[in-house]
Amino acid sequence: MASLVSVLLSPSTRTGMRSKRPLFTGNPLRLLVVMGIVTIGVIGCGSDPTEPEFNPDFMVGNWLAESLAMTSVANPDLTVELDTLGAVFTLSVQPSGRYTAILEGFGQSSSESGRLTVEGAYVVFMPESPPGPESQALWERVGESVILEGESKFDFNLDGTSETAMLRQVLIPN
Repeated sequence: MASLVSVLLSPSTRTGMRSKRPLFTGNPLRLLVVMGIVTIGVIGCGSDPTEPEFNPDFMVGNWLAESLAMTSVANPDLTVELDTLGAVFTLSVQPSGRYTAILEGFGQSSSESGRLTVEGAYVVFMPESPPGPESQALWERVGESVILEGESKFDFNLDGTSETAMLRQVLIPN
C-alpha cells in the first residue's frame, strides 16, 4: 500500500546537485560588481521573505479537510466527493515542518508522518513513516482555508485498477 499522502498526491521529481568548487574564483573587483548586480536585482524584485510563498508557517497547525474531491483526468466530468461518502482527512503540521496525516473512512484508517516544506507555489510532502515517494500539491490560501490540488490515483469504476486523478482538498483550521 502506498503512503497516505502519496496516494492522495503524485510523486514529484527534484534534482539538486551542488558543486564542491568555490562559488567565485575571479578577481575581487569582478566579485564586487556581480554582488552589486545581484543586490540591485533582489531589491528590484521586491521579494519579501515573509510572503507565504517563502514562509511555510502558514501551514503550521491542525487542519481538517472540509472537502476531498477526486476528479478523473480521463473524464473530467467524473468527480467523487470523498468527504460526502464519510472520509475524514486531518493534517497536523509542527513549526519544525514535521507533519502527521490521517485518513479515516470506509472502515479503514491510515496514517503517515514526515516532513513538509513549501517551495514557491507547492507544498511538498516527504513521507518517512511509512516511507514513500515525495509528493507535491499546488497551494492557495483563501481566508483561513488552504486549498491543495495535486495528482493522485483513484479507482473510479471499482474494478481494482486506480486511474490518474486530480485531488482537491479544502483544509480548514481544526
